Amino acid sequence: MVLDAIDRDFIAYKQMEKKLLKKYYGKIAVFCDGKLVAVGEDIKEAVKKARTVSKGKELFVKELFRPDEQTKAIL
Repeated sequence: MVLDAIDRDFIAYKQMEKKLLKKYYGKIAVFCDGKLVAVGEDIKEAVKKARTVSKGKELFVKELFRPDEQTKAIL
């Protein structure tokens, strides 16, 4: 099975989730090619940083809140 870029990025996020939440809680993390490429205070800042290294590739953007907080925000 071949993983697409988003799958690799999601897997990378899940592997780092606890550390990211501890260090960057409330910020935005951006992944590309299965690697964390940027963290910013808001989505605009994080994506701008990520674009400098992603060279136009797809990005996976994740707001760093605990899963239970995200579920409550959606509902």
